[in-house]
Amino acid sequence: MELKSDNNAVSPVVGVMMMLVVTIIIAAVVSAFAGSSVGSQQVAPQATIQGTFSIGSGMEIIHMGGDALATNDLVFTVRNSPVFGANLEQVTAQIIDKTLIIDSQERPLDTGDGSTSVTSFKAGDTLYINSSSIRCDLLQPLIVPNDYSDHLGNDGYSYNNSGDYQEQWNLCFKNNDNIGNTFYLDVSDKSGNLICRSKVTITA
Repeated sequence: MELKSDNNAVSPVVGVMMMLVVTIIIAAVVSAFAGSSVGSQQVAPQATIQGTFSIGSGMEIIHMGGDALATNDLVFTVRNSPVFGANLEQVTAQIIDKTLIIDSQERPLDTGDGSTSVTSFKAGDTLYINSSSIRCDLLQPLIVPNDYSDHLGNDGYSYNNSGDYQEQWNLCFKNNDNIGNTFYLDVSDKSGNLICRSKVTITA
């Protein structure tokens, strides 16, 4: 008796196998592309940073925990909070000049030419801005009153003019009238990635 082979079932099996192979290849390509894409994106460091501000003593920037940060890559920005008035956060945003910021050994974060011997800012470290360097014309030059130098009191934090520029003076942190008010301290990297924002209370 002669057996007849049935080739009708072969074509569907081959077709399914080919579809399976194509699917696996596509999945592998997509996975490889996604992996390389994610790997090429720089992840911003994570850290908890707090600030203090005293009209008499100056400002402190304290690394409470998290990643160690390369000081050369850091950008420190202060901005008035809504307690000073509505819609002020963007117009009062001021990048702090890093020549004003020093470490516990009084070494500046920028010596004036972009170089520094303070290479890292890590958990437990504190950075400082002296009381003489938190004056409005140094810390907040974008909003300082135009006649500030002519009407600044000998104490360094009173302004003896209630004329045209009083509204600008009202935004200055080193101002006795603003004790109890708050401002924001943002720490980000040079790419604009925000690492931490803290709310700082102005004290005497």
